[in-house]
Amino acid sequence: MKVVSRLVPTKPGSREAARAAALLLAVSAVGFTVMLLVNRHLGHDVRWLLHRWDSGNYLYVAERGYPDHIPYRSDGTPDYSRLAFFPLVPALVRGLHLVTRMPYTAAGVLLSWCAAAVAAAGVYRLVRLCGRGPGAGYACVALWACSPYAFALWVPYSEALFSALLAWTMVALLTRRWLLAGLLCALAGAVRPTATVLIATLVLTAGWTLVRRRDGPRPWLALVPAPLGLLAGWLFLGSRVGRWDGWFEAERAWGQSFDFGWGTAHVLRDIVLYRGLHGADDVRHAAVLALVLLTALGVLALALDRAVPRPLVLLVAGAWVLMVATPGSPFSKPRFMLPFLPVLLLLVARPFARAPLVVRVGLYGGGAVVSGWYAAGLLALFPGSP
Repeated sequence: MKVVSRLVPTKPGSREAARAAALLLAVSAVGFTVMLLVNRHLGHDVRWLLHRWDSGNYLYVAERGYPDHIPYRSDGTPDYSRLAFFPLVPALVRGLHLVTRMPYTAAGVLLSWCAAAVAAAGVYRLVRLCGRGPGAGYACVALWACSPYAFALWVPYSEALFSALLAWTMVALLTRRWLLAGLLCALAGAVRPTATVLIATLVLTAGWTLVRRRDGPRPWLALVPAPLGLLAGWLFLGSRVGRWDGWFEAERAWGQSFDFGWGTAHVLRDIVLYRGLHGADDVRHAAVLALVLLTALGVLALALDRAVPRPLVLLVAGAWVLMVATPGSPFSKPRFMLPFLPVLLLLVARPFARAPLVVRVGLYGGGAVVSGWYAAGLLALFPGSP
């Protein structure tokens, strides 16, 4: 398994990383503004929009804490509960509120934007570690910032913070800074349970390095702390209701149990055959189908590209397996893949980077407008969490 060591020619300076962060913030500002304007046209205020779906759950937990029980339906199955949301994001939102005295909503947005900027710097560094030039790094960041589900980087969701920790964990892993990789991975585990993919990637990479007797015992510095954040999140949430499996019980209501892809297969069948769908013209149906198929092709293309380090291929392949093997809300699958999307964008970053400047500005600006318009529809019009 190829792990990139320190590659001096591809190591960007802090100035380049700052430019990448500024580029993401500029593209995001366009999309965010469009989203707010469309939302206002639809008759909703900003606070309503920023409390939709996951945002409202995270902000509620930040302000009032977790519930002390799991509600159940009349048939004995668990009902929806905020216990399913991991603790680091609401803890940081609450911390920002206490330090700055700004409203919880503003604190949540500030946290997401700061984390997204840090994530952009990490994405840029990853692209450079794969042997791509500066232009490809900036293109990858810009394309990520104007992707259809980039709204999750603008609102109080967990995607921005998870993306930042994921990107810099992979940077540390590829440059063999084992302890830093393990610590960042542990933090990612306290943000989202999908950190299982990141943990598995780190464990396999470190384990292979140990088998090949490289770096001595140092990979153990990553193996030991990597799963601690995830385990701590599970135990903390379970302690709120007095049972070790409290999070797993609460998660049953959201349909996220591992079913080896049967649920996703049924959804894709219904999408293709227009069976059992409410609103068959819902554009999200096409987005889910395209995501599952194109991501599979993207993983194959990355595996065939020898310039892409194997841990990145493992990461995206694991994300695809987890996305397909857990049914949940099918319309949330594109958002689930958002933190992993920059790795897939490696396949197209170079052609975009070679385009004339005026073309790139038009593409990224136009993409941001479409992304903001689509985000307003996802959050305000469509039923079901996007």
